[in-house]
Amino acid sequence: MQIISVVRDFNMYNRLVRDNPNWKGVVFTVFDNNKENITIPKRYNHFLDNYDYSKDDWFIFCHEDWEIKEDLKNCLCNLDKNHLYGPIGTVLNYKIFLPYPLKGQIENSHKDGSDCRLIGHNIKKISQVGTFDCQCLIVHSSLIKKKHLRFDENLTWDLYVEDFCIGAREQHNIPSYVLQLKCQHYSFGNITECFYTQYAYLQKKYAGAKNTYISSCSDIPIGKKIPFSYKILVIFSIIYYKIIRFFWQKKITKSGTFSIKICKIPVYRRKIK
Repeated sequence: MQIISVVRDFNMYNRLVRDNPNWKGVVFTVFDNNKENITIPKRYNHFLDNYDYSKDDWFIFCHEDWEIKEDLKNCLCNLDKNHLYGPIGTVLNYKIFLPYPLKGQIENSHKDGSDCRLIGHNIKKISQVGTFDCQCLIVHSSLIKKKHLRFDENLTWDLYVEDFCIGAREQHNIPSYVLQLKCQHYSFGNITECFYTQYAYLQKKYAGAKNTYISSCSDIPIGKKIPFSYKILVIFSIIYYKIIRFFWQKKITKSGTFSIKICKIPVYRRKIK
């Protein structure tokens, strides 16, 4: 396996990625963005453009703040090499009512591990989605070589993995699948004006797409237009989710305690670490 990361916080990267015992025997490619702050798509493309494709391998593009908590080799050994994979993603199906479209369940927290909570839906087997979150993308070198897949360098710090998934599906009919992995993302993300500018860019880029997509950070559709009736359902789904979050919340504290709250009041606590 090849682990590719663009790094600014090396203390975090070394703790969560480089020195992670679950990554034994893998090859690390690190781009130091403290020396020269180059956008992530350009960094990833540099790796893809310079890789020796006579060597078959899995590529794991992951953030410095993403931690795997199990042996990923066992998860990848029997997978179809013609698909894309990730730990959490979104699917949009306007034929049925989906209150919250995230598939795959991960732990999510702040950089220091505080306010850790479970997000997404736990899945029993790999499940198809439209796009992944940028925290991690898994793709085999043979698929990159065969289809010459690349990241869109018009994007800078947001939505480059979502674009990678959409482009692969629309241009080459390559599906994206979520793997249920034990992992933690030490960031809740930061939605800036740049994010919405790039989101508008993707909407324009895929205006003629055959399918409809969304990002895990936004309910705004990309690609094929959806019926007005579904737009109403989206509004209700957002309200529904906010109500559910108030009445029922699962959380993992920094000290490793799993708790359940009802109406913000703790009703169950259990030590898990």
